[in-house]
Amino acid sequence: MSEIEIVVIFKPKPGKADRFEEIMGNFANHVKQNEPGTLRYHLQREVKGDTPTFVLLERYTDVAALRAHGSSAAFKDFGRAMKKEDLLTEPMKVISTKGVAGFDRGKL
Repeated sequence: MSEIEIVVIFKPKPGKADRFEEIMGNFANHVKQNEPGTLRYHLQREVKGDTPTFVLLERYTDVAALRAHGSSAAFKDFGRAMKKEDLLTEPMKVISTKGVAGFDRGKL
């Protein structure tokens, strides 16, 4: 079975980018420690502007690993925190992707 790659776009509300980054960082640490089927979970922050966009790069060993991630209690807690703290200007945009060109010389 082939790996699953996902890109997720987050747009925090003005003044909430740092809090979003904190929550996302904590969740990423949980994923690293508890989800061996998650091969990459890397958050990128736009460097220009007062309300940065965040891009999350995800890679899973297979569909089962992706499903395990999305159905975990920690994932559900993360979603509740996003809503409770009203951090985003719009719903996150999830894009399923596949590599078509380029390379990766090492870990991000």
